[in-house]
Parts: sequence; C-alpha cells; structure tokens
Amino acid sequence: MTAGVAAAGGRSALDEPLRPVGRQWTFSWAMANLGLFLANYGAQQIVLPRQANAIASDQDAAVVVQSWANACASVATVIVSILAGALSDRTLHRTGRRQVWVLCGVVLCAVAFVFQGSQHSIAGVVVGWTAFTAGFAVVFVALSAAVPDDVPVNQRARVSSYFAVGTACGPLIGVAAVTFLLTGILDAYVGLALLLLLCVLPFGFLTRGIPLRRTERPPLALRAITLGVFMPLRSADFAWACGQRALINLSNALAQIFLYQYLKDAVRFDPDLGTLVLLVCYTAGIVVVAIPVGRYSDRTGKRKRIVVWSSAAQGAAALILAFVPTFPAAIAGASLLGFGYGAYLSVDQAVVTQVLPHAEDRGKDLGVLQLSSALPVIVAAAIGGVLITSLGGFPALFLASAIAGLAAAFCVLPIRSVS
Repeated sequence: MTAGVAAAGGRSALDEPLRPVGRQWTFSWAMANLGLFLANYGAQQIVLPRQANAIASDQDAAVVVQSWANACASVATVIVSILAGALSDRTLHRTGRRQVWVLCGVVLCAVAFVFQGSQHSIAGVVVGWTAFTAGFAVVFVALSAAVPDDVPVNQRARVSSYFAVGTACGPLIGVAAVTFLLTGILDAYVGLALLLLLCVLPFGFLTRGIPLRRTERPPLALRAITLGVFMPLRSADFAWACGQRALINLSNALAQIFLYQYLKDAVRFDPDLGTLVLLVCYTAGIVVVAIPVGRYSDRTGKRKRIVVWSSAAQGAAALILAFVPTFPAAIAGASLLGFGYGAYLSVDQAVVTQVLPHAEDRGKDLGVLQLSSALPVIVAAAIGGVLITSLGGFPALFLASAIAGLAAAFCVLPIRSVS
C-alpha cells in the first residue's frame, strides 16, 4: 500500500491539509531527510577534506580546495532550489507534485558522488561537489514542500521533530561509515551514494501526494519565476523567517564545517576519531530535545521562544569552542550545540510553512527559503577559510558563529503569524 493522503475526499492540491499524515508517510519522509544529511555530512565533514588533503600540498591549500568547491556549489544551489521548487509547483504527475522530483534529485546525487570519487584534480572535485549539491537541493526542496502540501498545521512541529532526529542521526551514520568502514575516497563516495538511494527512494516510490489539477496549474514563465523570487520577500513575516533561518544555520555551519581541521591543527587530536566523537555528542543533544520540544510546541502553539532559546545555546557553544581549544571543551561545546540546534529543528518546518504567502507557490517559496538553509552551509565553508587563514584563525571562526547565532534570535521576534 502507498502512504499519504491521496484519497482525502477530492481535496485540491492547493487546500490546507486537515487530515493527519500517518506513520508510514512520516517515517519515509524522515528517512529521506536522514539519507540526505547522511550523504552530505559524511562527505562534507570527512570525505571532501580527505580528498582535499590528498590533492593539496598543505593545510591552507586543502582549506582552499574545500572553499572553492563549496563556493561554486553555492551558485548551483541558488539556481536549482528556485527552479526545482517552481517546476514542482507546476507538476501534474499522478503521484503528486513532489515525488518525481525526489526521485530525479536523488539519482543526480548518486551519479555525482560516483563521478567525484574518481577525481584527482581540483576542477573534478568542484564539478562533482556542485552536481551533488544541485541534486541535494532538488530533493530537499521537494521534501520540504511536501509538508505544507500534506501535513496539518497542528502536526507540523511533531513532523519537524522527526526531521530533527533524522537529520541528526544521518550525519552520525555517515561519518561513522566513512571513518570505520569506507576509509578510501572512491569507496566512501560510492558507499554514501548507495546509502542515500536506500533512504530516499521509498518516499519517492511509496508515498502519494494530491495530484495538481490542470486548471490549478500556474502559468510557466521565466520572468514570472524570476520575479517570484522576490515577491514573497514583500511579506515581512516571510522575510524575517528567511533571516532567522539563514543566521541560525550559518551559526551552526561555522561551528561545524571545519571541525576536522580544528581538531587536527588547534586541539591536536586525531581528526577522524575526534570528529566522530563530537558528532555523537552533537547528535545526542539533538535527539534528547527534539521530540519533546516539538510536541510541546504543537500543544502550546509556541514557536518563537524555542528559536530564541536555541539561538542562545548555539552562541554559547561557539564561544566554548573559540576560547577553550581542548578536546573535553570541544565535547561540551558540541553537546550544547546539539541541544540548541535540536530545539530549533523541532519547530523549523512549522515556522517556515506558516509564513508561506500563497498555496500555489509553496514549492517555489520554499525553494527561496531553502537558500536560507543551504547557502549558509556553503557560505560558511567559503568565508570560514578566509577567517581561518587570514583573519584570526579558529577563534575568529567560532566567534563569527556565536554572533550569527545570537542575531537569529532578534530576527524571529518580529514574525506575527507565528506565536
């Protein structure tokens, strides 16, 4: 049997969903997100640095390779997120608007990883990582748009909390796999590609959304799509939600993305083992808080105060990493970072789906919002290299993370459509 709400009494694809989604839909959706983050973090934290170190001659050169790969991938993310969202809004497939995009995106991710694993040049790494990031953007936008399509408002924080658990456990599994089992470069990329397919394909094949009627299909025009990127930003709530999401993800990314190099060069600890240990602590922090905080949020309707708490926790974690470069302090910082980010993720989907201006543009608007989630990771890799090599080293990196985390709290307060 297929999961979903396809038989919801003739409901339009543009209507607000009222019927709760079942466990099968929630599980396959959470597993798809787990697979995305498993592959992304396993590669970003371990395999890409390992490949960069194999290509480059020293630490600074390896950082530059990573920065170039992520900077180029950011361009693809901007374009693909918006186009994939807009095109999925107009998709008339019988299984719904999002499922076919999930399938196409995950295949692109897998092919890109196999290609990247065979590369031995900076150009090859940049091309492979850019293609993977494009596929990641397609899948993530489609999965995000499935939430306002199918999940009622009073169930979204609970669904978001499972998203938090999935996206926390995914990186841990990915890093563990490439640390202990897939210790080469090619085998790591191929292994991550297979795990990604295993996690994501069930949602694409086994769930169904509400098919879009041809009469409901918005016109397709490049000018309209281009202008549509900026139109939702005229909504103050949408703009503030973009800002707070971008800042809290930038804070989290700055605190994590160069942990491998931080452990190797500042803490003087085995970076493979150390990254895994810190990721375990980070994941435990997320898992402990995510589901109870999500249920609390759905029960009370409160979202903004949770974002404020999480922002403060992330800022404090970054300060620990900045000024106490020891492994025990890094464990404390990673745990606190997990508590903060887990609380945030437990309400993230609820917050962003409650500020969408128009039902017919959910995918495109979430594609815009996706930029505030994906670009900070890529921007962090690009500017992080500059902070480390030219503007004060690792303390400057983590201080920037703390500032971004605290600034996120001020962006969520003006949002009126969220309590």
